[in-house]
Parts: sequence; structure tokens; C-alpha cells
Amino acid sequence: MTTVSLARPRTRPQISWRVRKLLIGYSYLVPAALCMLATVVVPIMLAIKMSLYADVLYKPQDYRFIGLGNYVRLVQDPVFWLTLWNSVVWVFGSVMLQFVFGFAAALLLQPAFRGRTLVRTLTLLPWIIPGVVVGLIWEWLYQPNYGVINDLLIRAGWMHERLAWLSSPDTAMAAVVFTNVWRGIPFFAIMLLAGLQSVPDELYEAAHVDGAGVLARFWHITLPLLRPIIVVATATRIIWTFNYADLIFVMTGGGPANATQITSTYTLLQAYSSLDFGYAGALSVVLLLVMLAFTALYLRVTKGVEETG
Repeated sequence: MTTVSLARPRTRPQISWRVRKLLIGYSYLVPAALCMLATVVVPIMLAIKMSLYADVLYKPQDYRFIGLGNYVRLVQDPVFWLTLWNSVVWVFGSVMLQFVFGFAAALLLQPAFRGRTLVRTLTLLPWIIPGVVVGLIWEWLYQPNYGVINDLLIRAGWMHERLAWLSSPDTAMAAVVFTNVWRGIPFFAIMLLAGLQSVPDELYEAAHVDGAGVLARFWHITLPLLRPIIVVATATRIIWTFNYADLIFVMTGGGPANATQITSTYTLLQAYSSLDFGYAGALSVVLLLVMLAFTALYLRVTKGVEETG
């Protein structure tokens, strides 16, 4: 007698392989997401919470919830608006000059010449030196009595009396911007030099055969191919400079008469000098919103460049 075994119906998995593969992929992102949560999201939420309270360390009895009180105070604070304008001058004045001189340095370092490696290494020195040390060095150079800059300008006949560069509201911002330009040139030089080295020589040779001059080759070959690098490097440098307070904090402390006070240094002073952490939190939140707005614009511009590149 033969026995007949019935085939059991094959059970379908409760989760499809596509979904499981997707879940496995996302599981690898969990550690990074937790790190971002702990180091970025949580501090931002704490800063927002802090900005909603009257939180002055030497007045613990006055600690209370005031809602948008710090933001109302911020809108009515003329120093804040001055620091916002100073931030625009500081950021765009520095970055534009850094880009121009950095691009020129990259073009000079591109051709082969004896000692090119040494020159490229020396070009990086301003970028390697810590910002606090750069501020101390240039504060000494700008010193009115024994500073090197005054001495050289007087010897060259361009000045007849010594000038207190960092103590005058008319020259303090220009002095710190010049210092920041000196330090930031290597960043653009190296970034753009890397882009120049990736441009095929055949394009320049073909354009030269067709009769294109130096300016035409630069305008129609170099700039279009370097456009993505220029956008990314410039946007990154703007974000860094907007949050960069070391040079100003060391060289002028925001003075004289708030002539060099930017929003970043003003936030630091409110937190660690005035000990008003509630108002400093409101300043930091507004600074974050400004940076988010710029980042959104940057991503939109970058997307357009990638699509046309």
C-alpha cells in the first residue's frame, strides 16, 4: 500500500526581502544617527529651551520662563543689528578677497617649476597655524608703537605718523579682515589647485589650436570646469567664517566701540562675560536660522551647478 504525502503549502515570509534589505541598510545608519542626535539635535533643543528663559547666572532667583522675551529684546537691541551688519562685512569681505587671491595663487602654483613642492608647502603655513596664534601674531604686527606694519609704511613714505590700527573704529574692521584674508588664502589655493590639476591638457591644446587666447581659455574652459569646486569651497568658507570668532576675539574683543563685533563674538560675550545664557541662547538660535537659510540657498545653487555641469 502506497502512502501519498501532500505537499505543504509554502509559507510566504511576513517581511519581503526588499523590505528586509531596506531595514538592514537603515540599521547601519543608526550609530551615525545617534551621534548626530547626541551632538547636534540635543544641543540645539537645549539652546532653544535656554532662549525661552531668563537665565542669568548671577541672578538665580530671577530664573523663570519668559517665552519670546529674549527674542523681543534681541529685535530691540541695536548692538545685535550692528553685529549682524558687521558679520556681513566680515564674512563677504574676507571670503571674496580670499577667493581672488587664492585663485591667483592656484594659477601660479599650477605650472611646473623648480621648488614647486616647497612653495606649495609654504603656502599652507597660514592655514596650519592655529587661529589664536595668528591673532596674537597680527596683533603684534599692528601694534602702534613697535609694530612692524607701521614701521614699514613709514619707511616706505606711505605714512608720516604711527596709526593704532586695532584701536580706531575706522581701521579695526579692515585690519581684522586683512588678517583673515591672509589666513584663508591657502584654503582656496589648495582647493582650486586640485581642480586645476584635474582639467585635461587636451582641452587647452585644442582651444589654442582654434585660436583661443589666454583669457578665452580661462573663461570658457577653466571657470566652467571649476564651477562646482568654486561653489562648494566658497559656501563652506562662508559658513566657517560666519561662525569663526577666534581672530576678532583675540585681536580686538569686538571693539573699539563694537566696530568689529560680529554676532558670534557678541554671543560669546553675552554668555561668558555678562553670564546671560538666556539671551545668548536666543542669539545662537537666530545665528542658526541665518545659517540654515544660507545653507538652503547653497544647496539650491549647488544642485543647479551639478545639473548643468
